Amino acid sequence: MQKQTKTLLLTALLTAPLFGAAQENRPFTLSGKVGDYQRSVNHLIYLTFQQNGNVIKDSCELTNGEFTFKGKIAYPVKATLRLKAADDVEAYHAQTRILKDYEQTFYLDNGTITASAPGTLNTTVITGSKAEDDWQTVNKILKPLNEASSKLYTEEGKPAYTSRDSVAIKKYNTKLFQLEDEKKDAKKNFLFTHPKSGIALDLLKEYTIYILEPAEIEPFFKKLSPALKTSKEGVAYATRIQQSKITAQGAKAPNFSLKDRNGNTISLTSLKGKYVLLDFWGSWCGPCRQSHPHLTEVYAEYKSKGFEILGIANERSKDTDKNYQTWTKAMDEDKMTWMNVLNAKQDGEEDVTMKYNINAFPTKILIDKNGVIIKRFVGAGVGTQQELDEILKSRL
Repeated sequence: MQKQTKTLLLTALLTAPLFGAAQENRPFTLSGKVGDYQRSVNHLIYLTFQQNGNVIKDSCELTNGEFTFKGKIAYPVKATLRLKAADDVEAYHAQTRILKDYEQTFYLDNGTITASAPGTLNTTVITGSKAEDDWQTVNKILKPLNEASSKLYTEEGKPAYTSRDSVAIKKYNTKLFQLEDEKKDAKKNFLFTHPKSGIALDLLKEYTIYILEPAEIEPFFKKLSPALKTSKEGVAYATRIQQSKITAQGAKAPNFSLKDRNGNTISLTSLKGKYVLLDFWGSWCGPCRQSHPHLTEVYAEYKSKGFEILGIANERSKDTDKNYQTWTKAMDEDKMTWMNVLNAKQDGEEDVTMKYNINAFPTKILIDKNGVIIKRFVGAGVGTQQELDEILKSRL
């Protein structure tokens, strides 16, 4: 743990001088017209965005719906134009969470930008922003996939959940996961072919929200524009890359010790010499428990060949006894015969989810017989299961 702390401290010291080193504030002019300008109760329009962790708020008076903002930014950023609607209207949207037609989010870039909204503000068309152009290109690529998802829910998802048909629900989820994988691949393709785009860092953070393999990401991160890399967000991401190396492919899996349902302490090092699959799950996590039938099959096939599963349960209650009860009940219901421990995080116990940089459930990590991490899997999709099967088949 001391070595890890020193590594992160060194990273912070190395990246700190970079912050602001390539930051050059460039001017922008944002002019536009809103057809529905009388919606504003105070005759103002607001512009909000962030730069290097600072929230920038500006307002401008509407003259027959026309407005102009001027300022400076160091790098492209998501911004919001907003009208001040009546209190009852804002209360309605806050309660129902229906999208606000008196707001528009877009990418603000340097240069001269035009915002045209012939009707309500949420119909605004932005021109002159290269970053926004890139974002709209991504949206066009995703449009047919989003439409397919909506159609799938209407035709299969909603009827399946309404009737509580478990077979139909599983079939629907399989198709949905496939569509989500296609969306992710589409965004990844745009991202990796447009490293200098003003939206690249945002897409990168989304792409690696659950898994960040430094061998893949670090070389790409270095290709980002200097302004994005040296922004506060960019420096934070560079630190995250360094942190991810601790549990990346090829790294030695950090040891830990937790207790099973009988109070016996199980350590990862006690399983050395076996292939071990760490399964980070929780009784509350539907996708986690949907993956257990597959794990049952895998365990039955490979247990005698030097394979072990170590479930690491993460319960949500602050009550230790309740966590124990929900955990063991789920184990019995899912007929889990492999090793299981509770990530209690109490009485001085370490938080193993933090140690392994777990950002989503279920997450599974496959470790070889020498304690070296082979692969990290996130989710319960068919593709994830097939990939695990292929690796185990090739090694055991």
